[in-house]
Amino acid sequence: MVMDVVPDSKTLHITKLRLRWQVLLLQVISTFSLLLLMRKMSELFGSCSEQFVANNGTTGWCPSYEHTRGLMWMKSNGNTILPDFVTGINETGFDTFTIPVIICFIITGLWVLVLTRGERLQLMIKRTFSILIAAWFLIPFLISWLIGLVTQGFYLPFNQSDSQYNHIDLVLQPFEFFFELVFLGIVFAPILAGLVGIWSLSKRMITWATSYFLIVIGIHAMLTFEGVTSAVDVGLKPLSAQIGEATLFGGLISPLGFDLLTVAILLLLFLESGLAVISNLEYASLLPEACKKDPEYVNQFNNLIHAHIAHLFGVIIIVALTTAIALEFDDFLISFVAVLEGSQWSGQVKESLELQLTYGKVISASLFMIVVAGGRFVIPWQRINGFIETGLAKMRD
Repeated sequence: MVMDVVPDSKTLHITKLRLRWQVLLLQVISTFSLLLLMRKMSELFGSCSEQFVANNGTTGWCPSYEHTRGLMWMKSNGNTILPDFVTGINETGFDTFTIPVIICFIITGLWVLVLTRGERLQLMIKRTFSILIAAWFLIPFLISWLIGLVTQGFYLPFNQSDSQYNHIDLVLQPFEFFFELVFLGIVFAPILAGLVGIWSLSKRMITWATSYFLIVIGIHAMLTFEGVTSAVDVGLKPLSAQIGEATLFGGLISPLGFDLLTVAILLLLFLESGLAVISNLEYASLLPEACKKDPEYVNQFNNLIHAHIAHLFGVIIIVALTTAIALEFDDFLISFVAVLEGSQWSGQVKESLELQLTYGKVISASLFMIVVAGGRFVIPWQRINGFIETGLAKMRD
């Protein structure tokens, strides 16, 4: 009996799977989430305080999630090597990210292309790159000094009264370029790492990019804490201490809460979509050769990745809704008590400053978790989950 096999284009070989629309969809979702996350992070954590700008002007630098201010600070103290149209110094808004992001995509494409070649080519590229860097440090210095020795006689290439004979400055010039890359890397290092992780299937790069964003948020929170700024003010613009009144989506969430929730959702989308591709392809790569052409295994893989995509969107929507509800759950409880009793106590508590602060939202989320956890004794969650799973199965059929 001859075993049925699937067409060659639908087998579970990695080269074929990488062209599947499901895999490409997850990679595109992860890529767009990463770019949107970069923009939202820049809006929230990329500004200096008004007092800092008033004292230092537009060329002053503060450790914010933004690259043009640091490059303008370098340019005000000397010439920069990278042209302005590349760094986006003279641009505004999202245009400041355009060229660096395009360069990140080009580097990612070249990186993926190199990884598909042999190790010999990779070793040759590494050696060539190292030689070019060493030549950049030494050759301009040696040539200019030798020309000076021929025309002026012997002299040391430093501590000269005439700056043109201080040839040692040519050795330091590449360091200026590296400092420019540091300022660009504040914003674009996680973007490049994330893109490389998504398209070269590297879990380490994706988790590194995710960790970088979390570290930026944590450092910004510490440096803008009132107790820290009273002692050492580095010039960062702090987020509002009050979450604000819920005015968006019918009073579901406040503008600041929506911005922070957007960052969390984009970070979750980037991480889950990128890792989902790698996990599914790892599963397929571990299958025996015969199983990669077996229709049952192919159908199983298709069902697995379809379910993953459906669950991804479903879980993201549920997480976003429950988080928004949790942040305003205290308001809901107080309004519910006011309806039942109609006392002034509920109105006074609702207007209290503590509940509007950050730790007030922590209290609100804790109350929400307590109510949900207690609801398991009243609401038949297992039966509800059964109805949902049955409905999803019928929709898939």
